[in-house]
Amino acid sequence: MKDTDKLAIFYIATGPYKILFSEFLESLQNFYPNNPKTVKLISDGLEEYDQYEKGLVKVELCPRINHYPWPIIALYKMWHILENIDDSYEYSCYFNGNAVIHPHKEELFIFHKLNVSYHSFDNDQVSYDLWSKIHLNPYSSAYLENKTYSYIQSGFFFGKTSLIKQMCKDVLKMIEYDTSRCIFAVWHDESYLNKWCVEHHELVHSDHYMTVYPDLLSDTRFIFLRDKRDYSIQK
Repeated sequence: MKDTDKLAIFYIATGPYKILFSEFLESLQNFYPNNPKTVKLISDGLEEYDQYEKGLVKVELCPRINHYPWPIIALYKMWHILENIDDSYEYSCYFNGNAVIHPHKEELFIFHKLNVSYHSFDNDQVSYDLWSKIHLNPYSSAYLENKTYSYIQSGFFFGKTSLIKQMCKDVLKMIEYDTSRCIFAVWHDESYLNKWCVEHHELVHSDHYMTVYPDLLSDTRFIFLRDKRDYSIQK
């Protein structure tokens, strides 16, 4: 990626999640510091950040959305991104609302692929039975058989804007088909993203970019997912 390439950073924050934005915004200085970046801020507030600029980071407030009950915003995450996609940016990415970006080396991504992160609870010292939490409806478009793929989280993805645009369109087709039959995938947009990554594996690069354990942060695992309960956020 050239230093002149522009990055669009999609960030969704409504209701109590808005309290997390300032820390994320400051940490964004650690992400491709030599490239111009615009945060596409999708929110029901945070107007005070509209037209914010610091260094090469800007904030653009997208059309307001409502703080809908769980899981509506999560389910339609790709729809909100697609509604605000900007083809003038060579690359686009999404960060989860509780993400904080730590310093890291830049040679992390395969730029012609969709870069995604494996599950963030991987820690040899902590027992976490991931597959017991999945249980996808076999009639859902998102259905994948447990333990036949490497599970990824939807809290971060990065790639060419054209590829992210196509992924969002494909995911929305699956969601629209399922909701027309009153089927809702158990992990919402994440279930569909996993299905897309499996079906388009040749376009996907997966690695451990995120963690919920501060001691596992490194120059390659650089996204720390804050515990939302520390901010009195229950969902």
